Amino acid sequence: MREKQAETTTVVVMYSADTRKVKITARTDDTVASEALLAEHGVSILVELASGYRWLIDTGTTDISMENARRMGISLDNLTGIAITRGHDDHTGGLTFYSRLKGKPPVYGHPYIWHKSCQIRPGQPVRITGTPYLARKVTAPFFHAVNHVAQLDDGLCFFTDIPGEPGSFAPIAGNFFNEDGTAPVPLIDDVAILIRIPEGLIVIIGCDHAGYTNILGAIHKEFPGEKPLAVIGGPHLTNASETVPAETILCTRRFMADRFAFHCGHCTGKNALRHFRKAFGEKAVRPIVFF
Repeated sequence: MREKQAETTTVVVMYSADTRKVKITARTDDTVASEALLAEHGVSILVELASGYRWLIDTGTTDISMENARRMGISLDNLTGIAITRGHDDHTGGLTFYSRLKGKPPVYGHPYIWHKSCQIRPGQPVRITGTPYLARKVTAPFFHAVNHVAQLDDGLCFFTDIPGEPGSFAPIAGNFFNEDGTAPVPLIDDVAILIRIPEGLIVIIGCDHAGYTNILGAIHKEFPGEKPLAVIGGPHLTNASETVPAETILCTRRFMADRFAFHCGHCTGKNALRHFRKAFGEKAVRPIVFF
């Protein structure tokens, strides 16, 4: 039986003033818009800068990111680099298959991503959520620890160590170092990837554990004259209270550019999507993967 060819999955294309383009495509998400692709609980996004350099943001949970790229006819060989937005397995598990990549790209992440992490939920078995051992083993020679704000490439910034504002929402409950739930994990390794173009900022968030309003507020302090054009990824509002989406919307309106759009997926949550669409309209709230 002939394998169905996957269509192009361009998430967003932004044009800079000199007509060069930045192209961003999803490799992995919790849902897909085509039966030709595979889904898993995880996220992986390919960024192609105007310079031609290519960066993989997160790697999903398994090798599905590589398989989806193959089905789309896109090579992940000779990447400029890989940037990890947090140390959970749904972002780092694909690093286990790093040896399949040609070019051995450098891997960037907060130094905290290697710590053991468990997720404990009432009535559910303990889930080991940290980066798989094999992922660390095969990438250790190529790993570069990054703190605070760093420029990884021309127009590509790594933004981490994001402070939490008093009273702000951050989805950190239920995460522990150990399986008996006595040592909470502070989740300080959360990262936002910024793509800076003349029109503004494209913000890629993996799971948003630092808190959406904290992230946008910290970015505004660092780059006060640049407004977000798009937020791509998972704002992690699945288990948030009813007041949190409203706070998220107010924060977005405070900082966003005129042509702002959400490209939501992974752990966004249906309730949050409903609030976003009501506030910003269907055209401005889109899935990570669309055709």
